[in-house]
This record gives sequence, C-alpha cells and structure tokens, in this order.
Amino acid sequence: MAGNLLLTLGYVVAFDASLLSLGAHAPVLATAAVYLAGNTVGSLAPTPGGIGAVEAVLSAGLTAIGIPAHEAVPAVLVFRTATFWLPIPSGAVAYHFLVRSGTL
Repeated sequence: MAGNLLLTLGYVVAFDASLLSLGAHAPVLATAAVYLAGNTVGSLAPTPGGIGAVEAVLSAGLTAIGIPAHEAVPAVLVFRTATFWLPIPSGAVAYHFLVRSGTL
C-alpha cells in the first residue's frame, strides 16, 4: 500500500513539475485532484494506457482549476511524454538485453 501511495505521489509531483516547467502555477491539492481524475478515467478507458482519454481529462481539469488552455495542453503533453512514452524505448532496450543474455 505504501508503494502505491509513493508511486501516486511521484506522479503528482511530476505532473506539477510539468505545469511549473511551462510557467503555470496551480495549488498542489487541485493538481493532485486533477491527476487522480485523469488516472481514474484512464483506468476505465478502453484504450491502452488510457491514451486520449487521460489527456482530455487532464487538460479539461486543469482549465477547470484556472490554468489557461495554452498552458494546460502542453503541460499535459509534457507529462504524458515523460511518464508514458519515454519509458517504452528504455524498456525495449532492457528486454532485448535480457533476451540476448539468456535471462528471459
């Protein structure tokens, strides 16, 4: 349970960092609520990783808490790129290394 809470906290911090990197400032609790709503929708969406649905909910949630859309959408794309897309190539490299070494 502690691991799950720590993972969620890490994602909230990353989400807030993506907002700050683009100059958007939002209260941390509001940011956490938006992230949790997006995570919930992503779990319910019929697409892998909630692609599309998560981005839509995160962008809408950020605009609902007062972040302008021209800051919210890029922040969501930065967050999803860093937490969803970037781990894929490193995972593929690790997989091929493990297959070649005979571990898998």
